[in-house]
Amino acid sequence: MGDAEPGKRARLGEKVRRWGRRAGEKSQWAAERLLDRRLCVGVTGLSGAGKSTLLTSLIYQLSHPQRAQLPGFAPALNGDLLGAEIMPAKDSGLPLFDYRQCLEALLAQPPRWPESTREVSAMELHVHLRHRRRLRSETTRTLVIELRDYPGEWLMDLPLLGMSYQDWCRHQSHLIGTDSRAGLAPQLMSQLAALNPRDRAEPARIANLWCDYRQFLLECRRERRLSYLQPGRALTGDHPHSVLPMLDLRGHSPEALEGLPEESNFKTLERHYRQYVEERVQPFVENQFRHLDRQLVLVDMIGTLYAGEQALDDMRLAFGHIADTFRYGSTGLLRKLWRPRVDRLVFAATKVDQVLAADHDALRQLLGQQLQQAFAGARHQGLPLFCEAIAAVRCSNESQRNGRRMLVGHDLQGRHLGFENAEILARLPEEQEGWEHYAGAAPPQLRPPLGMASGGTIPHIRLDALLNLMLGDRL
Repeated sequence: MGDAEPGKRARLGEKVRRWGRRAGEKSQWAAERLLDRRLCVGVTGLSGAGKSTLLTSLIYQLSHPQRAQLPGFAPALNGDLLGAEIMPAKDSGLPLFDYRQCLEALLAQPPRWPESTREVSAMELHVHLRHRRRLRSETTRTLVIELRDYPGEWLMDLPLLGMSYQDWCRHQSHLIGTDSRAGLAPQLMSQLAALNPRDRAEPARIANLWCDYRQFLLECRRERRLSYLQPGRALTGDHPHSVLPMLDLRGHSPEALEGLPEESNFKTLERHYRQYVEERVQPFVENQFRHLDRQLVLVDMIGTLYAGEQALDDMRLAFGHIADTFRYGSTGLLRKLWRPRVDRLVFAATKVDQVLAADHDALRQLLGQQLQQAFAGARHQGLPLFCEAIAAVRCSNESQRNGRRMLVGHDLQGRHLGFENAEILARLPEEQEGWEHYAGAAPPQLRPPLGMASGGTIPHIRLDALLNLMLGDRL
């Protein structure tokens, strides 16, 4: 018994020390929020929008102020940006964003793009700044920016929080009947429509339908460049969620469906849906969104625009359905500590190095028009919206050929190429024929530029403007 006492005291002492460390971290976290020295920013975007690349470039620019090219970011221009360092996000329980691996990919020979985001990650970026005071005295201060990176496909699931399974089935039935999804997987749609709510569920049949439905969603994204796809996690992993819509519930009242046996098709698929919402969507919202002060959404506006009217309509539909899920409004004293709300929402059209500089402003205007339509109600709830057009890594340069402006760069296979893009118009075509302007004119995918490792800089387009939108009022 006596031999065990020292061990018990040691374990107890370690528990007390851990508790003390956590309490100290909580106190520091609270103090930083109250003094506006901490900001939590969510970063997301649909697949291929370039989240990992953006985070890597932003961190590099802020961490290397002598090499950064940020003339529009006042702290860098004035010499007050002293650098930044990455720390694990306190009390988040999330894996650290793998900045080193992403940076190594960009600086490799030949360079390559970082892997896409498939899970949530987080980090703290401690940005050190020179603080100038009167009488020429100077001090330093640190702004802690907590960055939470998550797949944009998960964002598409947020509307499920306000839908019953019956609501979702009706909504999906309407979506699948639209032109944007027409002609994809007709056999699967017939099978889903033929599911009788009253019949006994067959697990093997449901598993096969889920595999086909997941493939349908992947084809919607790949072939039609659609955005509003649910369940979103079907696009980022192969877990058998088996969340399937029943496409024909006509003739079945809500009361009759509620009274069906538990082993019926309807009740079985309803359980799958509820389980997905309760175990995937709700924890994601509670663990991530309630911490956010600001949200950055990256949009491949160029790829969507050149994919045509239906792709753009679907993107606008997605924005409209997620608008009300953000916690709108300014952040008061208590909410700063316990229930912070998103007080600024920034959308950024990415990869603008794929089009001529003369088209950048038109691209930004187009994005702004879509946001005005999709988020019309949000403005009345105190949520400021901003939009910008950026390239986290600039992969092209402008040149001339026969008196015409063109872009030069390298494709994904490393081949040197020069190309022109169809002019981006400041307003969308009003007639179907007008969309022919963009048909078949999508610019090529470009590889990161050579020479970044030796030159010590990562070229970009308007990251300084994006930093001002995200952080300017806190600096």
